[in-house]
Amino acid sequence: MKFSLILLFLLVTVTANAVSRIVVPSLPLVGFSDIEETTNVAFVTSGTGIQALEVRIEYTGTDSNCVEIAFGRDADGNGDLAAEEMRLLFGWRGGRRFVEDVALDERTYEDAAPASGRRFLSLSVRTDWKRVPRKATFTCESGPCFVSLAADAPRFLCDSSWNLVKVVRRGAFDANERCVVRSDAQKFVLMVR
Repeated sequence: MKFSLILLFLLVTVTANAVSRIVVPSLPLVGFSDIEETTNVAFVTSGTGIQALEVRIEYTGTDSNCVEIAFGRDADGNGDLAAEEMRLLFGWRGGRRFVEDVALDERTYEDAAPASGRRFLSLSVRTDWKRVPRKATFTCESGPCFVSLAADAPRFLCDSSWNLVKVVRRGAFDANERCVVRSDAQKFVLMVR
């Protein structure tokens, strides 16, 4: 019996020591940047609302990065445009340009033609006297884009109740992302570095 207990003790000790010596290899390095940079800017629509809006984002478009600009109304007043407060969201996401009506959860994507160097996406909207979009155009480095969407000039492309703009960049190596926003009430340029 004493011999069985000693054997059991040795077996438990050897097993415990063997388990404590397992070496787990380190994780491999990720081949892309996993960062997110965000900024919010107060957006003045003036007392009468927006009559003209021009937005241009410049970026290095890769298959793994994302550069987005969102417009909306900061309903809770915390200075951060939350997803439920956004109305218009557009930009570059994972190798494609997109435009999104956030309130209706509707997205339009366009594949980008191969290009080297910088890319851009511009939106220009003109409204009528009731502040309803009447003309919209989208352009990119290869010419007009989102032509069918722009032809309809949907209401979500411009709203006089907006008071905040949010720019988000994810997984981008290039430190020269740029966003230019012009309206008849305000102009500003954001350089994301």
